[in-house]
Amino acid sequence: MKFALITLFSVFVALIAAVPVPRELEKRSSYHGRATWFSPASEGGSTGACGPQENDNSPIVALNHPQYGSMSSVSKWCGKKIRIKGPHGTAIARINDACPECAYGSLDLTPAVFKKVVGNLNIGVGKITWSLA
Repeated sequence: MKFALITLFSVFVALIAAVPVPRELEKRSSYHGRATWFSPASEGGSTGACGPQENDNSPIVALNHPQYGSMSSVSKWCGKKIRIKGPHGTAIARINDACPECAYGSLDLTPAVFKKVVGNLNIGVGKITWSLA
């Protein structure tokens, strides 16, 4: 009898572990990707996909297309503050735009944020991790 209960309990635990994680919980994770940088003034205009004005000194990022969602609407990620860690340091920024070319987990940063996280703009690309702040 005890063996049957232990087996049943083990099967129950295995089934619970196999349940997919809801998308809402995904936001609590840490993401890994590449950081690039863009100049809002000359690449896409002064208004991001989320709406608010932006410039090279704004502490904002453009979120990759796979996580942003439909490029024709405002994403659920818009306005979220995130903490970005890179080889040069850490910064807090707000998601204000979308990056159509960026892969899942990657971000396009304004020059001000890129300098804090990756370093010199001439580097162009750097590995990052990020999560909600």
